[in-house]
Amino acid sequence: MASSILSHVVSDLCIGKPAVRVLPQSTPIAAALATLRAGADPFVFVDAASSDAKKTATAVSVVKVSVAEILCYVCGDSGNLGDPAAALSRPVSMITAAVGDHGVTRRVDPQTSLLDAIDVLLANNSHSLVVPLHARAGRKKHHHHHVPSASSTYCVLTQQDIVRHLFGSISHFSPVAALTVASLGLIRRDVHAVHVDDDALDAIPLLQTSIRSGTAVAVVADDSTLVGEICPGVLGSCDVESVSAAFAALSAGDVMTYIDCYFSPPEFLLRSVRARLTEKGLHAMRNLMDAAYTPDAAALSSSTSSSDEESPLARSGRARRMSSGTGSFRWRSTEDVAACHAGNSLLAVMAQALAHRVGHVWVVEEVTGALVGVVSCADVLAVLRNHLRPECYSDEL
Repeated sequence: MASSILSHVVSDLCIGKPAVRVLPQSTPIAAALATLRAGADPFVFVDAASSDAKKTATAVSVVKVSVAEILCYVCGDSGNLGDPAAALSRPVSMITAAVGDHGVTRRVDPQTSLLDAIDVLLANNSHSLVVPLHARAGRKKHHHHHVPSASSTYCVLTQQDIVRHLFGSISHFSPVAALTVASLGLIRRDVHAVHVDDDALDAIPLLQTSIRSGTAVAVVADDSTLVGEICPGVLGSCDVESVSAAFAALSAGDVMTYIDCYFSPPEFLLRSVRARLTEKGLHAMRNLMDAAYTPDAAALSSSTSSSDEESPLARSGRARRMSSGTGSFRWRSTEDVAACHAGNSLLAVMAQALAHRVGHVWVVEEVTGALVGVVSCADVLAVLRNHLRPECYSDEL
């Protein structure tokens, strides 16, 4: 049973997936942002391997960088907030240094078994792996390690990709799939949450932590009711120049509204952001926001679908919303959060996460809607992996 599921190697799961961009560390942050806007994926990779590390096939090779990490870099330092243009002109290595080890993505051989790939993800607390594209074709009976050259191209394999693959054979995971997430001990109580009226900048450290854990920042009301979230994936649809202005000026709840209507923000919200930035003396930040939301751009982004075709902001946003990219990203409103109850089955929670294309599902009280905790994709993957290993042994006997 398990042997049929685990007969696949990682290259099988990469079929049809596009190549990811790998940028040198000297690339300016602004250029990395331009690459993000031009592509369908919510992240790029930065080459972080040393010359010695490149000599081994399993060495750490790249660091994943998304709009969320760049936003945290700009908004996490008062100097960067005061002069965001200077911050964006620095090399992207500044981001990789701030990201640290949690952003490291390991390279695996295309012939790596699915079980070994899961072990690499869980052992290194990684959210994704990179697989060389040029070595995909044909399974080799002699599994020698091939060291990709510097010119190799890669695709990315995420935790969600593997969970989706296993979900296709969910009947083999009986009775585990029918057990509740509470009984499986999958509910993490240490959630990252802010109140709707808290300054949005207070969410930045929590956003950094949530990126590491593969979750998001929950936004709650006075009674702990889950109102929405600030999701790293959703931020991938935004321009750092404008959304960082919103974080510097607004409350967490208002930032959610700003992100929800990002391509056509109401004028009163833009006026509020401008006024608060002026009060704080963040004139350079206000100038960047004004450049992103000129009258012409705002008019185009709020007009009909035919006019949307002429708007760079709307065209970029629609491309991100509709493209499946690596299979791990889809734009969605922060009101459309994935949530479940403690009594829901593992199967139901997996279906929620996959339908929303996220790596987490919030757990709320069934009656009050109060936030209880979160179930992460990594923990789900660990449960599935533990179910597979003993079956794998029994199949071999």
